[in-house]
Amino acid sequence: MLSKTAASGKGQFGDLPDDLLRHVLSFLPAADALQTCVLDTGWRDHWRRTTSLPLIFDQSSFPSSERFKQLVNLFIHLRGDSPLDKCKIVGCLDDDDDERTYTNTMLLIQYALKCQVKELLLSVATEEDDDNDVEYDPLVLDVPLISQHLKILHLKRVDLKRSTLNFSRCSVLEELEMQDCYIDARRISSKSLKRLCITDFCSFPTKFHIRIFTPGLISLQLDNFDGLTPSLEYMPSLETAYVWLHNSCYDSCHSNRQNCEYEDCSCRAYQLTRVCFSMVCPML
Repeated sequence: MLSKTAASGKGQFGDLPDDLLRHVLSFLPAADALQTCVLDTGWRDHWRRTTSLPLIFDQSSFPSSERFKQLVNLFIHLRGDSPLDKCKIVGCLDDDDDERTYTNTMLLIQYALKCQVKELLLSVATEEDDDNDVEYDPLVLDVPLISQHLKILHLKRVDLKRSTLNFSRCSVLEELEMQDCYIDARRISSKSLKRLCITDFCSFPTKFHIRIFTPGLISLQLDNFDGLTPSLEYMPSLETAYVWLHNSCYDSCHSNRQNCEYEDCSCRAYQLTRVCFSMVCPML
């Protein structure tokens, strides 16, 4: 004889509020969340209505990109176009592609934007070599994102080319964070942006100064980057800013150069010893 719980199809969590069940599902990796669909139709409905989804590639869940591709197709088919508040995508290379691209990852990005995602986090899977150094192939974005709903965008280990950083078609974007990204663009442009953070070994162009046009910016952080220092345009609303010009910055003047007591400093010691503290000095 079936128990009352089993017969009703509710399962062990059937008495919990729907909002709580969806909140729990939002913490599960996509592969695990998909498996709940086989429990009963109720779980499938909860999963479709979940507004926060992590789509993370790792060797334990997806031993090959083919398995990841299957998940992507199943994910899009089952979930439909239900709105998303937050989506985290950690993609992987396509094993069957000689050009080493992120075709399936790009499909997920397009899907998230189609679902009117408000917060999007993009990164790629990494591996460790024999020396425990992290290795990865960056995700290349070379076309602008288009969304009237995206408010927060975090990019990590992404190559940004040409007009990708023109956010004129993301009219409500307020926060942009870039970590360990290669930036090969002439300009970062957004009238709606309020917070901009570029840190963790991002690389700027070495032949020209990228221009940052964000007139509504309130908070700015430029920290530990390579290449030429960005050119900041009109920012009348700026309230807080942190800029650290590391020794890997390409801007420097060698005239009347002296020695600074801080080995990791790039100030070139222009009689500014009173300013030199915490190994952070102004670049002239």
